[in-house]
Amino acid sequence: MKLGRRQKRILKRKLKRIAGDVVAVIVGAGMFVGLFVAWANEPMPDWSEYIEENHIGMVQVEGSDTWLTQEEYEQMCKERDAYKAAEQQSYYNAILQSTETPVPTTTAAIGSLDWDADDSYRLAKIAMAEAEGEDTEGKALVILVVLNRVWSDDFPDTIEGVITEDTQFAAYENGRYDRVEPDADCYRALEMVQVEHWDESRGATYFERTTDETTWHNTTLKKLFTHGNHTFYTEE
Repeated sequence: MKLGRRQKRILKRKLKRIAGDVVAVIVGAGMFVGLFVAWANEPMPDWSEYIEENHIGMVQVEGSDTWLTQEEYEQMCKERDAYKAAEQQSYYNAILQSTETPVPTTTAAIGSLDWDADDSYRLAKIAMAEAEGEDTEGKALVILVVLNRVWSDDFPDTIEGVITEDTQFAAYENGRYDRVEPDADCYRALEMVQVEHWDESRGATYFERTTDETTWHNTTLKKLFTHGNHTFYTEE
């Protein structure tokens, strides 16, 4: 004799609930994705619900001619649970991997940001010499011009070489570079570049004090933007 209609429905429902419901919850503007896995926590119906006196403790699998003993039935339940857990964990891992925070793309294209204390001092010093009256970002932009040149094939490949190259930085040529000492804001600008990877230089390799007069910069180079009292350029 087969199971009763009610018992069949219960068993069918339980056996088919292999994959749990996965709900992706978006939390806040930071787009943090949390996964709440709703496992089928209800236990399988008690074995006694399926025992019928004239079936000597066996149950027929829905839609087949297979009859299971209690031991076989319990083993089937264990395998179902193991399969379900593996499937859900695999899906959970895939979701986490797909929602990892992407690496920022605004980092300066200046190769390595690792340099020694002497070069840090030189960068802060050129920021002070060329942009003492500018805001922190204005000082950081001067530092970035130096670094953009270091990683360009058209300039020396060291920070010192770029700063001391003949006729390139007016503050070095007129001796101001040697006279000034960087202040706290210059080191803050350096921190923005080296530690925070701030870069809005757009690849600038030249700058000059903004003027309406005709200059070599504004007649020869490609203008990128103006910040504070400086206009920044790159080669055409």
